[in-house]
Amino acid sequence: MQGWQTPYLGLRDLPRELTEFELQAFFSFSHAEFELIARRRGDNHKLGLALHIGFVRMSGRPLNSVRAVPPVLLRHLGQMLGITTPDLASLRALYARGRTLFDHQQQACEALGFAWMTEHQRRALVRVLRDEVTHSADRERLLLHARHWLYEHRLLIVHDRVIRSLVAVALTELEAATAQAIRAAVPPALLKRWASALDSARPDGQHSQSWLWSAPAKHSTRQITEVLERIAFLTDLGIDQHMGNLNDVLVRRYARRMASRPPSVSARIKEPARTLEMACFLRYCLLTATDQLILMFQRRVADLWRQCADGVTATVDWAQQYQQLLQELTDLAAQETVPDAELRSRLVSLVAAKRARRPPSRASIIRQHLIDAIAPVRSLLVAVSGLAWQATGEHPAIDALDRLRTLYAAGTKSLPGEVTAARLGPAWRQAIADVDRERAFRALEVATLFALRRALRNGSVWIEHSLSFRGRERLFIPDERWKTEARRHYARLQLPAKASDFLTPLLARVRAGIDAVAAATRAGSLRVDDELHLAPLAADEEDPEVTKLRSRLDQRIGEVQLPEVILAVDAQVRFSWIMLGREPRSGHELLMAYAGILAHGTSLSAAECARMIPQLSATSIRLAMRWAGDERRLALACQAVLEFMQRHAIAATWGRADLASSDMMSLETSRRVWQARQDPRRQTASIGVYSHVRDRWGIFHAQPIVLNERQAGAAIEGVVRQERVEVSQLAVDTHGYTDFAMALSRLLGFDLCPRLRELRQRHLFVPRGMTIPVEIAAVCEASVDTTLIEAHWDQLVHLAASVQTGHASAVTALARFGSAARGDPIYDAGVQLGKLLRTAFLADYFVNAGFRRELRRVLNRGEAVNALKRAIYTGRVGPAQARRADEMQAVADALSLLANIVMAWNTAQMQAVLDRWANRRQIVPPELTGRIAPTRLEGINLRGVFRFPLERYAGQILPSQTTAKTSAGG
Repeated sequence: MQGWQTPYLGLRDLPRELTEFELQAFFSFSHAEFELIARRRGDNHKLGLALHIGFVRMSGRPLNSVRAVPPVLLRHLGQMLGITTPDLASLRALYARGRTLFDHQQQACEALGFAWMTEHQRRALVRVLRDEVTHSADRERLLLHARHWLYEHRLLIVHDRVIRSLVAVALTELEAATAQAIRAAVPPALLKRWASALDSARPDGQHSQSWLWSAPAKHSTRQITEVLERIAFLTDLGIDQHMGNLNDVLVRRYARRMASRPPSVSARIKEPARTLEMACFLRYCLLTATDQLILMFQRRVADLWRQCADGVTATVDWAQQYQQLLQELTDLAAQETVPDAELRSRLVSLVAAKRARRPPSRASIIRQHLIDAIAPVRSLLVAVSGLAWQATGEHPAIDALDRLRTLYAAGTKSLPGEVTAARLGPAWRQAIADVDRERAFRALEVATLFALRRALRNGSVWIEHSLSFRGRERLFIPDERWKTEARRHYARLQLPAKASDFLTPLLARVRAGIDAVAAATRAGSLRVDDELHLAPLAADEEDPEVTKLRSRLDQRIGEVQLPEVILAVDAQVRFSWIMLGREPRSGHELLMAYAGILAHGTSLSAAECARMIPQLSATSIRLAMRWAGDERRLALACQAVLEFMQRHAIAATWGRADLASSDMMSLETSRRVWQARQDPRRQTASIGVYSHVRDRWGIFHAQPIVLNERQAGAAIEGVVRQERVEVSQLAVDTHGYTDFAMALSRLLGFDLCPRLRELRQRHLFVPRGMTIPVEIAAVCEASVDTTLIEAHWDQLVHLAASVQTGHASAVTALARFGSAARGDPIYDAGVQLGKLLRTAFLADYFVNAGFRRELRRVLNRGEAVNALKRAIYTGRVGPAQARRADEMQAVADALSLLANIVMAWNTAQMQAVLDRWANRRQIVPPELTGRIAPTRLEGINLRGVFRFPLERYAGQILPSQTTAKTSAGG
């Protein structure tokens, strides 16, 4: 069952208006259904049974309404069945006997395989709801989930009252069980202490609840100190020692519930909700504060390195070296008593010594500068040294940090002679062995700082009370479960149990690809010197016919206001119903849903939105924003709009259904945002939104990311976390790939296809011992160790299964298995596999110009969608939104939803024009329509005072309200 059908589930009446798509989707019949209908006597009975079959297929419920049947449906069924239908009819008019109505209801259900829920199935639904409430607490969302489950199991959807009672019981049971688990794990005296601490006020007058929930502004030393103060406050309460087994989703949910209320209201919440929310709030604040601190620590270390690097213009001062050599030669020549033979010997030795002397590297000079400017390094180390760092076994970074902590406590700034840097790396050995022990002490501090940063990146050091920086084994499905469920995960990933069965066809592809590249080099289509050079693809010239068609379409479509676009798409998709989980109860509630989308997706504040939508106040829009940003409502609506867009025939002319691209766009924000980074192009503080775009247009996933970081994890996460779009190839740029990421994506069932910017990344790799053609020997290496892949195959599949099931995110997995994990067996095996996959891909990329054009096309579509989003989001992300990941996720989803709404509206308008032309026998070739993008903005006004003409679309979006008014008027 697809997402677009969600608004129809559980309907009690036929919609007053039905589109052509709805008629074809629900009121078209199979051969067996036609035969069943044809056996009825009389046109009225045939019409009635057809109505019942279509309505059950649409809503999952029997049709009981006596309201008039829409005339368009009567005409459609008359044509389908070949019968004469009345111009106006209702169920009461069609049936003279009530028994016949009941018989037709039963026959419709039997024809479609629907039945009423039994007691056994009711208990199964209760179990499903109990599992689902751990992921979502929204009652409307749970109601929808129950309807989906009933429909998919061919069970008639019962009255909402029955389902709501089951949902209420499941939520109450979950809340009671979770509160009981907290009381069992935490002593009553400690719970009382937590409540007292949370209700207290800070010395500055700020309430503790507000202080704990506040996010840091920048990543300065002061802000780091404030986050450390929060962590110390929470660890003093013992939060880190309790509730470690609670589901993180539940902890986040109850914490956000408490954070959304003023402290004065939270204090009046009744038990057990009060204890539950309080404990989860404190736990979640500790988890997020720890994550914030580690991210700020990592950025601060990077800033220290960059600041020292800015002053290093070159690794060697040749003028100084030249002057020093001249001075030494002058001094030697001034020694008149030295014999000529000895002078000649000393000159030769001096020149040889100068030539043998290796100039210092740029990195070593930066390290020396860091040792000299030790103050910020020391303050940062002192700040983080008190955290509960953990590692498996002895770790050099932890050992060095413990030693420094001891020396700090003793007030010593000189390093004892027995301390060495053998385990911190050879780069620091000489500096820590310096005879100046105070300088050696500073060198140990710098070495410890960078060793700790590297250990955090590869996961060998962690803090348990963290969400993103827990122990690396937490990335994997627990070993006990893996031993029993491994076979099922292998089957789900469609991977063989033995690595050799996976490698055999891959190595054959690599061998064939290498031969093809060598043949292309011999033919002259590729040029190889010390690098491989590709001839640039010729730009596609604009076809005059395409230009003419685009102009004609623009004239037919005309101009429109953004509110009209939103309403027109909602009338077809009912994404507002999906967000609410039901039909809007009033026009005011519908406007609030739209305001929540606009406030998140257009950079407008609540006050600015209130001025643009005069019917709403700023306070109500803030409530709408908070509601819209929770439970991923915006993402569900975005997916439904995408499915509507893809239903049109023109979408099939745009490209492949299984090809997509992903790319990042930056949104400007304040410098006082701790996750903001400098956009290298726009030179402004920005935060990124990473989007996945189909080859057939439309955004199917979006997520916020930090600028200037590897995007491979986000690229994989976007494909894995959505379930509607089947992707076999994902085009990315250089930032969106690593060798390990290519291996992980292939194990997850799709290929990363990177457009590589740097020539040195275009080298080919084959297994050791494989013969390399001489034509490409300069760009091909026989260095891949397949035995390493075979030895760690199960661990690689274990990681892929953990990502697929959501046990770990691809972003976290790729962060742990980045370049900092070099030397780890799993990382090394994944890199070897990734090199083989990259070689197979590059071979196709080099020799197949059509494949290259395809990837360029889909990447350009991602750029075009980014341009559309920039036109919608013209301002800056507010600091309050940019500082929190969940707020930024709402911005990303809302912006994607608005972009999809614009593209879906353009698609529907273009399809309508093409259909009118087709009715007049003016057929447009698909190769022309395939080059008309739905990102048109010329005729859409995105600014101004928004007036939503609800009355024009009320019959489709607010059918119950329209019926009530009609009844009242009659």
